[in-house]
Amino acid sequence: MTEADDKAAVSRSFPCPDCKKPLRRIEGKMGPFWGCSGFPECRRTLNDVEGKPSEKVDEHYRCPICTRRMVRAAPEKGDYWFCSGFSRGCKITLKDHNGRPEPAFRCPSCGQLLAKRKGKNGEFWGCSGYPDCSSSFNDLDGKPDL
Repeated sequence: MTEADDKAAVSRSFPCPDCKKPLRRIEGKMGPFWGCSGFPECRRTLNDVEGKPSEKVDEHYRCPICTRRMVRAAPEKGDYWFCSGFSRGCKITLKDHNGRPEPAFRCPSCGQLLAKRKGKNGEFWGCSGYPDCSSSFNDLDGKPDL
């Protein structure tokens, strides 16, 4: 490692808010997070938001229905994420999209997830609660036109 690489690594480091030791990014089974390098003496953790430590929660790793954490399935089971509230009745699963759960959208009428569908006039977003909810939305660059 050169001196320039060493300086670059220091400039990218984030200090722990509690003990001031550097935080390190950890790939956990519920997505990435930041933990103190002073573990186990310091047990401080922070959420990962766009590659940086934050007190805020990255909504990409939250269930769009119940807001519990999304968990990445074991690689041998498939390439998807499921809600950590699965055992409590939330059966949401989302495909993996470059290491993150795919974006999901809620129906403004009933709160269920919207699903991208193909119709005779092209792609559209329909409520997964159909036939109880018949809301549908035009596709606007891969997102529903809410």
